[in-house]
Amino acid sequence: MRRTSIGFLSRTARRQALLLAVAGSATVLRVSAQEVGERGTVTVTGTVVSEATGEPIAGVIVLAERLGLTLTSDAQGRFVFAEVPRGVYEVDLIHKDHERLQGDLRIDQPGTFLLAMVPTAGPDAGLMTGVVGVVTDQVSGDPISEVVVNVPRAGRTARTGAQGRFSLGDLPPGRHEIRFSHLGYAVRSESIDVQVGRVTRVQVVLDVNAIALSPIEVTVDRRDEVLDDRGFYQREEDGWGYFVDREDLETAIELTDALDRFPGVRVVSNPASPLQRHLRLRNFGSECVPTIYIDGVRMTGLAGYSINDIIDPTVIAGVEMYRGVAGRPAQYWGSSCGVVLVWLRQGKSRRGG
Repeated sequence: MRRTSIGFLSRTARRQALLLAVAGSATVLRVSAQEVGERGTVTVTGTVVSEATGEPIAGVIVLAERLGLTLTSDAQGRFVFAEVPRGVYEVDLIHKDHERLQGDLRIDQPGTFLLAMVPTAGPDAGLMTGVVGVVTDQVSGDPISEVVVNVPRAGRTARTGAQGRFSLGDLPPGRHEIRFSHLGYAVRSESIDVQVGRVTRVQVVLDVNAIALSPIEVTVDRRDEVLDDRGFYQREEDGWGYFVDREDLETAIELTDALDRFPGVRVVSNPASPLQRHLRLRNFGSECVPTIYIDGVRMTGLAGYSINDIIDPTVIAGVEMYRGVAGRPAQYWGSSCGVVLVWLRQGKSRRGG
């Protein structure tokens, strides 16, 4: 008889916050090599616990897209991959009170393994402190690319992109002198206040001559690091789709509460369970079910589940909703009905604490 380990391989996703950690070593059941060879498939059992308390977590959505499986952990935090081929499979774990967990599960032999999920961090975790903005030409109003944006006190520099946009996150709070320079334009310097957990949004104009310009336009709001990185705010400024962020979600008991105010959106109750409410979009004169993505992962095999069953508003950084295909980001395909993109809060500050 052989003892063979079952490995859960952590891997870097698009952000470091999505790294996985195994809470304990695998405990493997004894089984003969001949038995495995005859079956050609194996069964493994996973248990999900809280990293903070060690207690099992019920209701975790376990998605194994390659296997075509979507499972839910039971009261003991267990889920079972029954009679699956040996190999390496990408697995995503989602729970409304914990950070998303993602990694590769290597299945060699029947056995059990343990996974730990990190509880969601406090309400201010993952908020940016800094300055973002757009630089345009004084005469034409066109955006200016390659403008150097320098903050000497903080030792930070950024450049504007093709649309004249720039972002300086993680600035220390306080008053900063910010310098805007570009070959062929007069240098402009402005003093800007930066607040903790807030983003100062500015609109700056440059002119070819050193003339007195109107003061820059300044607004202050909350901006999430995850949403900024995923292009949420840029798509919102472009004007396609419907968007909600943390402030919109603060008063929502369920996610559907924040979405049913948009045109063409309807929330319907399950006749067998009236408290379970489902999201529907009106499209071409009829109602349909949109495709749902959570942190870029398409949700499948969730028949009977409401979006409210999967995710709690308190762990969401923001939501994008697109009816039909107009304006939908190309990488998020789905039915012609439309898509809902849910972005989870990062919880970065808790990991660092």
